[in-house]
Amino acid sequence: MEYPSVRMSEAPFPVEYAVLGLLAQGPKHGYELKRKIERELRPIWRIATSRLYLALSRLEHSGLIQGEPQITNGRARRVYRLTPEGERKLWEWLRRPVPALRDLRVEFLAKVYFLLKLDPHGIPPLIEAEIDALKNLAREIRRQEPPQEDLSMWKCVRDFRLGQIEAALKWLSRTGKEFSREVRG
Repeated sequence: MEYPSVRMSEAPFPVEYAVLGLLAQGPKHGYELKRKIERELRPIWRIATSRLYLALSRLEHSGLIQGEPQITNGRARRVYRLTPEGERKLWEWLRRPVPALRDLRVEFLAKVYFLLKLDPHGIPPLIEAEIDALKNLAREIRRQEPPQEDLSMWKCVRDFRLGQIEAALKWLSRTGKEFSREVRG
């Protein structure tokens, strides 16, 4: 039996984008990044310290951030800053709708968090792009041909997915109006 194919997220919210977003707010060492994530992103997302440091290493190796050793209060630390390429990648990600409906809970909210800090005027266009992407997903699901067998289960899955999309669209519409009012002042 085949059920409606739905775009699934290939990986959890990438730690790398959180690091890029935090470094866009200014240079920081690893422990500062960890504290900021725990303090400000905790309602959305959590990260293991080992994953954070692995992300820092990967980002530095790929040229998206640059680290410099620094002595502060007698302690050696590596302070990281965003490179121009890292900034370009961050903004590309911030403006792109999330790849799957379930990514709204973490990745989309993280994007809103970073846009609030870096460019609140970018929130309404992101919300509009997300609304368009979800409407397209709903159209895809409605166009799918039902299977010959297990029709009732197929309908159950389809209706559940469409219900999730409808709820997300209502939330995005309401949230978009609120942010548009705030941005206009």
